[in-house]
Amino acid sequence: MKAFIHKVLIRVSLLFGSWPIRFFAWWIATGYFLFRSFRRRSSIRLYRVIFPDRRLWYYLYCTWRQFHSYAATFAERIEFGRKKGITISVHGKEGFEEVARRGNGGIILMSHFGSFEIAAYAFQELGLRLLVIMGEKEAKQVARDQRESIKARGIHIQVATPQEDFLFGGVEALKFVREGGFVSVAGDVVWTEQRSRVPVTLFGHEVGLPPGPHYLALASKAPLFTVFTFRVEKGKHLIIMSPPREVKATSRSERSTAIQASAQAYAKALEEMVREHPFQWYVFEPFF
Repeated sequence: MKAFIHKVLIRVSLLFGSWPIRFFAWWIATGYFLFRSFRRRSSIRLYRVIFPDRRLWYYLYCTWRQFHSYAATFAERIEFGRKKGITISVHGKEGFEEVARRGNGGIILMSHFGSFEIAAYAFQELGLRLLVIMGEKEAKQVARDQRESIKARGIHIQVATPQEDFLFGGVEALKFVREGGFVSVAGDVVWTEQRSRVPVTLFGHEVGLPPGPHYLALASKAPLFTVFTFRVEKGKHLIIMSPPREVKATSRSERSTAIQASAQAYAKALEEMVREHPFQWYVFEPFF
């Protein structure tokens, strides 16, 4: 059904432009805000942590903005696929280009910011071999024909089920990196039933982040890049890439410390980005 609706919306956009899709998405977001009380409460709790000592009306306003910002990404996916109305600027790509020029691979630490399709296409423009790892929920939010279009561009997609621990122990991802590819994986939300999480401090609260990306950087000895994608204004997106950093441990006993330090560095960058763009962090389930 989702694929059918997506195809209908694409055909409508070809005739009338993207405004019908934006109109449809706006009402869907409004429906979620009014009638999906669990999602609404989760976002309210999220913004209570980000902006303490505010009143309820402010948290409702933040939640409204978050829902509708997320809805706008669906229209932007279609616009970007048609190469109309979307422009992308990339800051900090020099580190990527240098690593790729040497024929080495790397780990791209993403977050639930912006549109992963726009980021994936931007990485491809840099000439990177890319493997995108996502959970089942994320995969279901992307229509099948969109995934096929992404694969047709040479971008590999791996979907990990809730029972799998970071892509079958990271074997496939490790092999891909060692062959000079880049693995893109979310660092903010745990989407598998992993036995352990990395404790970090985020907005003054202790939370657990997925250890997989940091273990992969440690095992592969490949550089890790923190990347954020967000909307600057309608139709204009900015991708910020951090300089490469390494996750090192000189002995087995130091591995946990190295993993925790890497995760905390990411948490610090995530907190800074969320403070700047609070409505584009698309986390709709209990986080704190």
